[in-house]
Amino acid sequence: MEGIELEGFDNFPDSTTGDFCDSILRHFSKSDQEDSQRLCATVGAMAQELKEQGLPLTPVAYFGATCSSLDRLGSQPDSPPHVVQSLTTILSLLLPRIPVAVLKKKGDFVSKIVVTVLRLNSVTEVTLTSGLKCLAQLLIAGDKTNWSDLSQNYSVIVGYLTDSQSKVRRQSHLCIRDVLQSFRGTPVLAPASEAISNLFERFLLLAGGSNANSNEGAKGAQEVLYVLDALKDSLPLMSTKYMTTILKYYKTLLELRQPLVTRRVTDSLNVVCSYPNVEVSAEALLDSLSLLALSVSANETSPVSMTFNARLLSSGMMKVYSLNRQLCVIKLPIVFSALKDIMGSEHEEAIFSATEAFKTLINGCIDEGLIKQGVDQIINSKSDDRKSGPTIIEKNCAIVESLLDYHCSAVWDMSFQVVSTMFDKLGYYSSYFMKGTLKNLADMQRLPDKDFPYRTQLHECVGSALGAMGPETFLGILPLNFEAKDLSDVNDWLFQILKQHVVGAHLSFFSETLLGLVGEMRQRSQKLKLEGKVRSSSIADGFVYKVWSLLPSFCNYPLDTAKSFKELLSPICSALHEEHDLRGKICSSLQILIQQNKKIKEGKDDLDGAELSPAKQRAMSHYTPEIARENLEVLSASAPQLLSLLSGIFMESTVDEGGSLQSTIGEFASIAHGNVVRTLFKKTMQRLLKVTQEAAMTEASKNNNSMQVDESPKSSLSFQRARLFDLAVSLLPGLDEPSLDVLFSAIKPALQDMDGLIQKKAYKVLSIILRNQNGVLSAKLEDLLKLMIEVLPSLHFSAKRHRLDCLHHLIAYASKEDSNLRRHEILSSFLTEIILALKEANKKTRNRAYEVLVQIGHEYGDQDGSGQREHLFNMVATGLAGETPHMISAAVKGLARLAYEFSDLVSSAYKLLPSTFLLLRRKNREIIKANLGLLKVLVAKSKAEGLEAHLASLVEGLLKWQDDTKNHFKAKVKLLLEMLVRKCGIDAVKAVMPEEHMKLLTNIRKIKERKEKKQAAGSEESKSHLSKATTSRHSSWNHTKIFSDFGDDDSDVEMASGRKSKASSKLKSKAVSLRSKKTRRAERSLPEDLLDQLEDEPLDLLDRHKTRSALQSSSNLKRKQDSDDEPEYDPDGRLIIHEGKKPKKAAASDPDSDARSHFSVGSSRNNNQKRRRTSESGWAYTGSEYASKKASGDVKRKDKLEPYAYWPLDRKMMSRRPEHRAAARKGMSSVVKMTKKLEGKSASTALSAKFMKFKKVQKKKR
Repeated sequence: MEGIELEGFDNFPDSTTGDFCDSILRHFSKSDQEDSQRLCATVGAMAQELKEQGLPLTPVAYFGATCSSLDRLGSQPDSPPHVVQSLTTILSLLLPRIPVAVLKKKGDFVSKIVVTVLRLNSVTEVTLTSGLKCLAQLLIAGDKTNWSDLSQNYSVIVGYLTDSQSKVRRQSHLCIRDVLQSFRGTPVLAPASEAISNLFERFLLLAGGSNANSNEGAKGAQEVLYVLDALKDSLPLMSTKYMTTILKYYKTLLELRQPLVTRRVTDSLNVVCSYPNVEVSAEALLDSLSLLALSVSANETSPVSMTFNARLLSSGMMKVYSLNRQLCVIKLPIVFSALKDIMGSEHEEAIFSATEAFKTLINGCIDEGLIKQGVDQIINSKSDDRKSGPTIIEKNCAIVESLLDYHCSAVWDMSFQVVSTMFDKLGYYSSYFMKGTLKNLADMQRLPDKDFPYRTQLHECVGSALGAMGPETFLGILPLNFEAKDLSDVNDWLFQILKQHVVGAHLSFFSETLLGLVGEMRQRSQKLKLEGKVRSSSIADGFVYKVWSLLPSFCNYPLDTAKSFKELLSPICSALHEEHDLRGKICSSLQILIQQNKKIKEGKDDLDGAELSPAKQRAMSHYTPEIARENLEVLSASAPQLLSLLSGIFMESTVDEGGSLQSTIGEFASIAHGNVVRTLFKKTMQRLLKVTQEAAMTEASKNNNSMQVDESPKSSLSFQRARLFDLAVSLLPGLDEPSLDVLFSAIKPALQDMDGLIQKKAYKVLSIILRNQNGVLSAKLEDLLKLMIEVLPSLHFSAKRHRLDCLHHLIAYASKEDSNLRRHEILSSFLTEIILALKEANKKTRNRAYEVLVQIGHEYGDQDGSGQREHLFNMVATGLAGETPHMISAAVKGLARLAYEFSDLVSSAYKLLPSTFLLLRRKNREIIKANLGLLKVLVAKSKAEGLEAHLASLVEGLLKWQDDTKNHFKAKVKLLLEMLVRKCGIDAVKAVMPEEHMKLLTNIRKIKERKEKKQAAGSEESKSHLSKATTSRHSSWNHTKIFSDFGDDDSDVEMASGRKSKASSKLKSKAVSLRSKKTRRAERSLPEDLLDQLEDEPLDLLDRHKTRSALQSSSNLKRKQDSDDEPEYDPDGRLIIHEGKKPKKAAASDPDSDARSHFSVGSSRNNNQKRRRTSESGWAYTGSEYASKKASGDVKRKDKLEPYAYWPLDRKMMSRRPEHRAAARKGMSSVVKMTKKLEGKSASTALSAKFMKFKKVQKKKR
């Protein structure tokens, strides 16, 4: 009776009429089961009887009728079971709908009826489950003050906990759970919990009693399992006292190590640990978890059990920690050992669960008190005479370090995550506990790549150690080793880790220690250079640069900026002045210092803490607005010296260096005192005025003297003026309003300068001012608008891009004007210029024009939704009435870009279709190409419904235009039709296609079917790659694809779906994964012949150093050669293809370098000869594989084609010259004749003879 077996009390839906009978009939009448039909008949008869008696059809009326019927049937010994079943089911469905007051009043009467029914001889399974539901509902609704009133019904439910029928047993478990949930916080919870505990004890004694016979023992064991099933739901709801009693029994059951019992116990413990706000004895729970951890360490279990146990140990220890921290930390080493054993298994899910459990326990259970306790004991006791044992934290760290042993080599990538978590948790104190771990990691760096595929994970782990300890302590344990006699022994691999992970360091360490190493290395470099060791000297210079490249990392939230920056200032100034290569690093470091302190002072540093590394979080926690203000004061005090130095270097620097220098000058100008910035700005403007006057005098002298000597670009006056403009605008963050007026007055004449460089620089400076200084726009808007119009006739083409930036800022500011007329006037003044810029030859200028047009569309659309964007679209469309093709095509491209960006303009673009088709009839290639691009955008951006409304006009316009032309852009027309077929379907296009063009549609259909068939015939792997290749990021506007002369089959697909293919990267990643799988398999097995090659004594696998040296020496042993049929990959994952015969490999066991060098020289000589022979004549094939060693003719080779006559392709003959074409035709016609003439000769002989003859002919022609 599937529809009647409902677990809850309120999950039966009511009908819309509210009648209980209607609800029953609506839910069960469609069922074919006999029990359901009887239930419907019973409730129908009951409803009819109530109607005849004139009683209302309320739940209370049905309740009374049901109870009276059951009372009558319960007194009869031979009551029909099916009728009793139907009435009991109706009662269980009615009780949740009866008011609580009625249930309390009639509870005793109803419970007696239900108990009587349950004790009938011929009771069914459904009757039992329904009766248990009724008793549970009565207990939940009854008064919970007196246990004697509830004990009888509760004992009946508990009695069915071990029933032989599974459904009855399961229902009793659910009822007990719901009843205990309702008893929580009431005095009846304790006796209710005691009843379950007593039942559990009784069955345990029955199962394990010494006087019990075998049958009783087996029955008792089975009933213990039934009670354990009930406790999975009920144990967290019991009182603390009896929950503790049961947990103690759990410990005894776990000692049995019986899988059926252990699984039920762990399931119950998992519910207890996961249940929120449950009060449980920490000691009892911890004892069970500890025993479980020991059993995990002792026995090999299934992957599912190992995974579950790892998660249970994690949640359980966190629960114990929240209850009793001291008890929890004592047992942590036992749990860590168990998790370590799970990580040593071969099951991925179990390994992952153990790793996550390690991380959770490290972050949750290892606290500051535990760490400081270990540190204090280490400090207070000397290592030589220390008598006390290791502390808890030391034990835990030792277990974590053991994850790096050889027996865990298969899961080193996961072990590194656990070690990193421990470093992050210990922080600075990790130097007390994990020195050996760090040295161990350094030893692993020396492993060869073929035996160690986890290099990246290793470096991340070492980086975590660096972030935790700090660079001072870290480099004390792992020094850079600059004092090594051989420079190859320097720990060069540490530089990249230092660069990426140093944060919160001390500037004093860099200035005192690292820069001291720099001085020693410089002296060593000079010494090596004097000794003639140029290469070693350059390596030493490289180390100097690498040390300086660490400065940006040391400037990342340093802890002593206010104290130590002055000491660092002198070396920085010297390096800026003398070392050109270091300027970029130093400038970026200074910018980081200023920007970070400014953000913290202004309260703008709103980075999410979850995204930051623990080291960076610790470093940022030291910063406050007061500390940032003090740091900025120190930096501001050094601003005069640095600004003077940087500005001097900037005027002498190259273009590439100018970017970082200019940004650094701007940052210091933003924090420097106003007088400092004004003084430097005044000097700059005076120098600019002087250079400008010199340039004017030079220009005047040019006109008078025709003889001129060209100046170099750097020393020219134009270059100086440009650099001075850049320097002046770099000081913009620190300039006041009078200084801005001076700079603006200097820009005005430069905008009309005849020198393109000066004009370009002036527009750039103006755009920067307009972008960063809103006050200039508000105060000088009219002057700027007038200025932009006045300087337009003298505009140089190189300055157009920066002029577009200026126009954008002006139009954006004007879009905020209240007057629509004013906005229209300003926009119309410059819109034509922006549209014409879409046709610029310079790509950067053209792209910037598109960007400006789109930005204007966004700004006008974000105002008040009053149709401003459509007004912009219509203004652009007025360009279609232009007189020149250049203007018309530019306007069409602007419309296409707007329609591509804004979907709400597609409908407006459809209104221009008649004009578009008229423009297509004009005999101008420029206009036609632009209009086809617009149509392509409309088709790609429109939905199928919108296209179908305009489908007829689109097809008619395209095909009519094609008839009037000489097949120009035929490929693009066909491409547009293919896009329409893909969007609307071939039937819709066929309905509007003229009859004379049906052949074109048929061709499109056949090509589409051919592609689909070819794609369907591909392998599943290729299909998966194809599907993955279309799930990439959204593509952006591509001018070339939209307006190209030739159709691209995939361009419309990319436009419509907004996707870009990444199939090549997928294939590459597949090759990398294949290589990693091979490496993983190779690392899991030790070579069998390894022991024979080592010393006579056995290899101690527990000795980490010996096993690693064995791994390194195994690379020199003989290995099995790879199969010739197996594909080869290069280090980047690309497939290696050998043309012709593969070169013979030298024997792996032969270490003779001379033989290898001889082989390489010989192979290179052969390759050079082949390359020279190919370049001279063009022959790419010699037929040597068919040549016979014993005879002069060709021979057949096994698994090869038969020898054949052919004309080799010569790339020199692929020419348009008539004599070359004639020679090619003559050669092709003589192929058959040559076979008779050269019969009996080998292919190589014939080709060489032909080649000699060809060379003689070429010499005669010359």
